[in-house]
Amino acid sequence: MSARTRTRSVLTLAAATLVALGTSTPANADAGGDVDVLNTETVQVYLDAEGDIKSQRVYEQLELKGTGEVDLRNPVATDGLRNLDGFSGFDVKDGEQVVRTTVEGEKQLRTVSDFDGRLPLKIGVAYTLDGKSVEPGDIVGRSGSLEVRFTVENVTGEERQLSVSDGEGGTVSTTAEVPIPIVGSLTTVTPATFDDVRSGQANMAGDGRGGMKLSFTMTLFPPIGSTKAEFGYTAKIKDGVVPRVDVSALPVNPLESPSFKTAAASYQGGADTGAELTAGATEIDSNLLRLRDGAAELLAGLIQLNDGAGRLADGTTQLDEGAGKLADGTTKVKDGAGDAADGSRQLTDGLKRIDGGLDQLADAKSGLPTAENGIKQLRDGIAIISAGLGDPSDPKSLIGGLKALGDGLGTAEAGTGRLAAGMDQLRGAGGLAAARAGVDDVRSGLVDATRDGGSIDSLLQGLGLISAAVCPQVPGPLPNGATCAQVVGQLIAGATQSRTNLDAAASGLLKVSSGLGAAIATLSPSGSCDPAAPTLRCGLSALAGGLSHAKAGAGDLQAGAQRAKGGIAQVDGGLRTLAAGIAEAVSGVLQLSNGADKAHAGSSDLTDGLSRLADGAGELNDGAGKLADGTGELDAGARKLADGTDQAVDGAPRLRDGAQRLSDEGTSKLVDAGASTTQNYGQMVAVLNAGAERAQSENMAYGAPKGSTGLTAYTYVIEGDDGEGGRNLARGLTGVLLLGAGAGVLALRRRLG
Repeated sequence: MSARTRTRSVLTLAAATLVALGTSTPANADAGGDVDVLNTETVQVYLDAEGDIKSQRVYEQLELKGTGEVDLRNPVATDGLRNLDGFSGFDVKDGEQVVRTTVEGEKQLRTVSDFDGRLPLKIGVAYTLDGKSVEPGDIVGRSGSLEVRFTVENVTGEERQLSVSDGEGGTVSTTAEVPIPIVGSLTTVTPATFDDVRSGQANMAGDGRGGMKLSFTMTLFPPIGSTKAEFGYTAKIKDGVVPRVDVSALPVNPLESPSFKTAAASYQGGADTGAELTAGATEIDSNLLRLRDGAAELLAGLIQLNDGAGRLADGTTQLDEGAGKLADGTTKVKDGAGDAADGSRQLTDGLKRIDGGLDQLADAKSGLPTAENGIKQLRDGIAIISAGLGDPSDPKSLIGGLKALGDGLGTAEAGTGRLAAGMDQLRGAGGLAAARAGVDDVRSGLVDATRDGGSIDSLLQGLGLISAAVCPQVPGPLPNGATCAQVVGQLIAGATQSRTNLDAAASGLLKVSSGLGAAIATLSPSGSCDPAAPTLRCGLSALAGGLSHAKAGAGDLQAGAQRAKGGIAQVDGGLRTLAAGIAEAVSGVLQLSNGADKAHAGSSDLTDGLSRLADGAGELNDGAGKLADGTGELDAGARKLADGTDQAVDGAPRLRDGAQRLSDEGTSKLVDAGASTTQNYGQMVAVLNAGAERAQSENMAYGAPKGSTGLTAYTYVIEGDDGEGGRNLARGLTGVLLLGAGAGVLALRRRLG
């Protein structure tokens, strides 16, 4: 290739670089007027067919547009520097081309020099013919199956310290290799002697002359691409040659390039999604730990409830035994009240006869005048009766016994009130109902977590979104060796198993709630009491009513006995009066007769009171029987409650342990996975940002004049081999030999002449 052709190709590449980088507006360098300056650098590298560098040059072009005076300094390579626009030299000072000129319209200044910098790409070529590795020259003139493999590596990487989100609101520092982001293409044209040309990476099209044009696109920076690209092609060849290869490359800012800034935003979205996943999983893990703590508190409450249920069962057993004894006692009270009523009726009959006797005593013919001894006997009998009636302080007398009976019935009535109050407390807000409400609250929390649309579903939906939207964007395995899809699949399986465990716990709590409801129903009858289905509360109500009636009857009986005693006292007074004087006997007999009437009336009242006492004792006996039945049911219910709390105490540790296990084996790992995802994507974003900074500050080989726009592109030419070089050498040697032979003949002729 001639120097002129080579220069034209470089300038064409510079124009293509401007198109690839977009419509960049030239900046103003130091100028006296309004002049825009655009500086382009094109580094051209020639390699032989084996990939070894033969030469490397840098072409500089200053494009000046506008009107005015220009005074600028352009950094250049000074070795081999020459002017491409004429034969004049340049003013170079301290490695900078000094330009002082006047611009009216457009002016271009072009130079070429030897490139002495570091190349950004390392290119390798390997050839295989019929499965054996060969040198390029071994292919020339040969036939067979050819494979050509290219390796292009971005070698601009530098270690950088990066700050990355840890997924939990903080940051971590990490070290990563950050290259200058470079994109490029490799192009080659196979001749018509190459058949069945194939490549899995190239864009292929005919060249119009029987050959095949192959173009390979390279994105030589992570995480969108890789710093190394490997690709190639195969062909069936005849009379083989090694085709020329052209490589073009240029730095690019991935945050500004339309081709790459969408991908950069996607990586940032992956980091944000990982942070959101970590936050959600952390919240779920905290709630699970609260559930674990609540289950522990529930277990402690259930243990106390179980102890209380055991003591309740023992108390109801004693209550049942006491109710049986009360029933036996009320039976005796009923029998004793009947006997007392019979005695009272006999007393009434006796007082009636006394009243008749007093009438006879008042008879003048057969009464007092002849009845002095009878009066004495009568007074003795009355004294016996009065002593038998007694007073309230003597419990062995009739009046004292009736008072003791009334007091005892009042105590029994008060006891039933206290028993009813105890049952109300048991079924009140702080008793069984509160325990059941606590169980229902815990169960409600479990049901909310496992229902459709609950927190487990939200977690599964979030994992599904990551699997569908994020995992396809993650190239290759994660640092732990597994793929993104495998990690998310494991998390989905763990969350699904957690839902099954929580559903089982909710079912166990429902059984506990049902047992507590049955106990509450036994203590709290609804509506009026049904004799066919007696309950403890109804039995207590009946017992209280019977005791109230019995107490009233005992009071009436005591009042009647008091009146009877008063009547007897009056009889005794009458007899004393009768003994004091026969003269007043008639008057005394009349008074005694009046007292006998009162005694008769009191005895009648006593009989009525004892009858009511007997009726009350019967009701008391019926109530005691119902109480015995109710306490039996209460005892059975208390036993069931104790059994239910035993089961609840056994089940509560499983709920606590299940919540802890779900936290340890599920959400904690999900938090770790979210943090890992955030850090992985965060590092990718950090590498992109750092690469963009390098592309912005290190995009030129030497740099541009101050205030101008600068662009750099790189071209690599891997020369082909068609055997012409060897043939030209042979021709040259033959010519030399012929010239030598001619000279020898001429010398011989001279010597002979």
